[in-house]
Amino acid sequence: MNGYIMLIKSGNNSINCKISMVSKLAVFLMFTFFLLVPSFSFAQKDAEEKILILYYSLTGNTKVTCEALQEALGTDILEIKDLRKRSGKWGYFKTAIASLLGRHTKIEPENPDLSPYSNIIIGSPIWTGKLSMAIRTLIDKNRFEGKKVVIFTTTDAYEEEKYKEKSKNLVRKAAGEVVGYYQVLAKEEVNSEKIDRAKEQIIEDALSFVPEIKKAFSLAQKVLILLFFN
Repeated sequence: MNGYIMLIKSGNNSINCKISMVSKLAVFLMFTFFLLVPSFSFAQKDAEEKILILYYSLTGNTKVTCEALQEALGTDILEIKDLRKRSGKWGYFKTAIASLLGRHTKIEPENPDLSPYSNIIIGSPIWTGKLSMAIRTLIDKNRFEGKKVVIFTTTDAYEEEKYKEKSKNLVRKAAGEVVGYYQVLAKEEVNSEKIDRAKEQIIEDALSFVPEIKKAFSLAQKVLILLFFN
């Protein structure tokens, strides 16, 4: 009888020992998981939050607003240069005609490296109801697959929805996901005459969109995470 009891105790000790080993292994695996996952999550978060501003500016309005957005959002920024001369009355006239005809132009850089960025802000003046030729050329010659894109424009008059939709469709055609579209007026009407607004006013208007831009990018990320886990 005592031997039988000792046998049971021995068996119980063996079972307890195995349970203890399994518990220790589970704790070790959990510790390893929680040690590695945060670094992966932070790296993923950094990639998701990285923003690049691509802009073209002829008169300087788009330039100052995009630089203000860069400082407020902590982004990288890259100016797209139009290699054709567009200054002066004759230059403006030729630009207007070419824009109406939907022509492209020569730009630099033509194919910027977009791979480190998940979020892109495209800044452009509006010419004849369209994005500038430099920006249209940029969009046409690049792919924005997997990118969340905000379009930011400076314009003399607020654009109608149908024109904004055409600009969005250019990005969609290049596989980008448009998550926002924002406009800043470069001119205002005073005594029935259009006059240039002060750069300070333009910058102030641009900065007012910062919370919305942040929200647009973060909401897009949340939708992507939900799709991933569902």
